[in-house]
Amino acid sequence: MDKIKTLQKEIQSLEEKRKEANHFLKKVNTLQNDIYGYIADAYENFYNRKRNKEFVLYERFPNMDALQIYVSRRGSFPLQQDGELNVKELAEIVKHLYQFRADQEFEILTVGATELKGMPVYGGQTFSNVAHLYFLVGNAFTLAPFKEFNGKYINSDKVNTKIDLYAKGKNLLCIEADKNSKNTLGIECPTHRFWDREGLINYYNEGYSEYMTLPLSSEKQVFSSYLSSHLNYAGGYNIKGIKDVFDFTIHPFDSYIAKVLISIIIYKRNNGIVKLTNEDYHHIFDVLFGEKVEIKEEAERDIPKQLLYVQSEKSGR
Repeated sequence: MDKIKTLQKEIQSLEEKRKEANHFLKKVNTLQNDIYGYIADAYENFYNRKRNKEFVLYERFPNMDALQIYVSRRGSFPLQQDGELNVKELAEIVKHLYQFRADQEFEILTVGATELKGMPVYGGQTFSNVAHLYFLVGNAFTLAPFKEFNGKYINSDKVNTKIDLYAKGKNLLCIEADKNSKNTLGIECPTHRFWDREGLINYYNEGYSEYMTLPLSSEKQVFSSYLSSHLNYAGGYNIKGIKDVFDFTIHPFDSYIAKVLISIIIYKRNNGIVKLTNEDYHHIFDVLFGEKVEIKEEAERDIPKQLLYVQSEKSGR
């Protein structure tokens, strides 16, 4: 009997301790939540305090733990609303950054390709083809696997898979043009069929068994819209450095590109600029390398206005 009473008292004591622990944990969670809020505010203020109207190259940023906390609470990068650049000019900026740093020639390849979504099944069609347009920036070595596709729209998932798998190395950056119903990019691809729409990328969608179009935007949102989904990637945080906040893969050895692009976005924001001008580019590259670069002119020269359509081997369309 005494043993039962002793055990009952121990149970009561443990229950009281459990309640105390739960109360303590609630206080800890509240305190942690407040601290996370302060960190998120501090992370955003780091960018808000950068107000120099002249172009400044920013090379140091808060650590990634702070970014992780910020994204978990706010969902996107602090400069997201100012993160649009002309996609052709963006490719040209990256090309010149590579060239100045490596002191060798780089170029831009323009490649369209089809991505297979879903899988064909017997007795029905449960897949479709999604069209993409890429600007691959690299040197002779890194672009060699993709050179044959330059200036073409290849209606093949194999090409898209190759780009997705291999266009991520050092001295190689792949920028995809954003889709936009207004179709302001100014690149077209005719299939030379009567259903072609002028000024658009035209292609045959095998999943729907019909010809379709790809409208593209001249503007590119450089920051990823999926940062919050990267918070728990393969059991760990997938953002290891400031380069990982972008909508395209930047190799760790090419991280300076990320720093320059963020600095350009800050300059753009501080001056209320919607679209960068020749004078802006002259100023930026003069600060960076002591030279003026004709970004707009060279982008128009390096990027074709029309792609050659290469039909699907499977359908012949």
